[in-house]
Amino acid sequence: MNTSGNLLKLNSSDDEFSLVVKLDTDQFPYPWSPEGWSTVNWSCHSLFGFKWQDSLVGYALFLMIPGNDSAHLLKICIDKSFRGQGLSAFFWEECLSEVKCFGFLSVYLEVEVNNRQAIRFYEKMSFKSIRQIKGYYSNGADALTMLLTL
Repeated sequence: MNTSGNLLKLNSSDDEFSLVVKLDTDQFPYPWSPEGWSTVNWSCHSLFGFKWQDSLVGYALFLMIPGNDSAHLLKICIDKSFRGQGLSAFFWEECLSEVKCFGFLSVYLEVEVNNRQAIRFYEKMSFKSIRQIKGYYSNGADALTMLLTL
């Protein structure tokens, strides 16, 4: 895919950070609060923004603890108006390239079991289901844990 996409490494002091928080608020049914974002420890979290046609249209937040062989995908989002164009897969591949550069051997995540669209995407990206966790989310929903071996 020939794109004009641009992967950015961000943190809370970057101008684009407020756009990440806005995307989170606009796109997720249960977004993080400003206080939640303020607790991110930038020494072990990596935030990647995705610019498309000069607009920030996506982000991914990873917990990447030095010495651990698995990165934890905490949040990933592409603006709904940009979905269905192959951008999510392109963005994901760009994120994976960065994760591999840090030396991680796998990526794991939790996803709400009712989020079939996200689960289909992760399966398409070669994630495998590991287990279901009852009542994982604050709304009482169960989570599916998934793993991608790099």
